[in-house]
Amino acid sequence: MDKKNFLNNFTLDDTGALASLYEDIELCKKIQYPIHTKIFFPPEVWSTLENMKNSLGIEVESKGVKQESEKRVILIKPLAYGEYFEDYPFAYFEIRGGSKFKELEHRHFLAAIMGLGIKREMLGDLIVKEGVCYGVIFRDLFNFLENNLKVIGKIKVEVSETEEKNIPEMEFEEITYLVSSLRLDSIVAAITEKSRSQATELIREGTVSLNYSVRREKDASIKDGDIITVRRKGKFIFEKVTGVSKKGKQRVVLKKYK
Repeated sequence: MDKKNFLNNFTLDDTGALASLYEDIELCKKIQYPIHTKIFFPPEVWSTLENMKNSLGIEVESKGVKQESEKRVILIKPLAYGEYFEDYPFAYFEIRGGSKFKELEHRHFLAAIMGLGIKREMLGDLIVKEGVCYGVIFRDLFNFLENNLKVIGKIKVEVSETEEKNIPEMEFEEITYLVSSLRLDSIVAAITEKSRSQATELIREGTVSLNYSVRREKDASIKDGDIITVRRKGKFIFEKVTGVSKKGKQRVVLKKYK
């Protein structure tokens, strides 16, 4: 596959990042050795690449701060390479504030890190729990972060490296809906609190993604573990069907990303 056809498969505007990804793929196939990408990619890239791996003749893995992470480093492997045991090139960290009176939020941590000149694509998702920020950053940038992030607003903070096992789980809101079927239009109608025809229009407009790929087929089937994203409404994981109502509707549970 040439570069032009490769780029046409993606919706990301950053063609420079995609061109670099293509070069990493070509280098991997040339040297027959795994390569990590040099930035964290959003889901519309790593999920699309996973769907393209057979036509590209490669194996694809990706990893972020947690299994459910959106921003991930991609590992490109030659076909039939087998197990790859080297660590991903990033460091897990935590940022703790010293104030007992004000609890820092996600936006405060992200703004402070980027205020140091660290680009967003050099950083994975951030998880904030009880005022502590957990995240992942490329290892060659960790010391810079540790040595330079000392204050957020007027609150003194301390950055330290931690282990993957210490990163808390991402938090979700569990919501139960009644739906007439497990089709995409029915689920979107429930999430958006709109009619089935209005949900169909949202799908046709391209505002709905299924497993990070835009889907325009209203009758797409939904199964356990599928990730549904509706623009301006959020991202949901289809958890399970729990039963049927007296009127014959299916009772389903979705987890909404907080």
